Amino acid sequence: MQLKVKLKGVKEARRQLESASKRVDPVLRGALNTTATKARAERYVKPLSSSMQSKRVRGALVIKRARRGMMNSRIIPSSAGIPVIHYRSWGFDVIDKTRARIWVRGPGSRKIAAGFVNPSSNNKLPLSTRSAKTTKKGKSYQYGRRLQLAQAPSIAFWFKQLSGSQTRDWVSGYLQKEFVKRLQKELDKA
Repeated sequence: MQLKVKLKGVKEARRQLESASKRVDPVLRGALNTTATKARAERYVKPLSSSMQSKRVRGALVIKRARRGMMNSRIIPSSAGIPVIHYRSWGFDVIDKTRARIWVRGPGSRKIAAGFVNPSSNNKLPLSTRSAKTTKKGKSYQYGRRLQLAQAPSIAFWFKQLSGSQTRDWVSGYLQKEFVKRLQKELDKA
């Protein structure tokens, strides 16, 4: 998913800085990188901090910064599933004596996780569902891995949920203010 933002006034800024023997590219890169960092903190980490640890969210939202030859900053969310036990709020809905459906609470909604809980057990852990397959000829296959903790939706899922028009407008406004602030600082130096 891409969130495209248009910055106004770059051509005028380039002319102003060239008259002062300065370049606009470092100003633009600085504004882009600061905006990406602030957007990650304000628009993604804060809303998700009620669901899981902020440190874990920041680690799963990598920022690729603007640099020479690449004039864009990107926030890249991890698509790896997150173990259910890393969510602050999770629970289960009982289906029968030995099976219950797992859910996790995210920003504003609940989401079903891939796995089950045995409500009759003493240690109610969220476990992953085992994969098995039966062919048309009647042969059965089961993957030879031990039972593992269930995985819940990834940061990429929540990233997509939080990346709406409000986020685009917020990022656009912040980038414009940051660019003007950095431009003025550069012009004051000249």
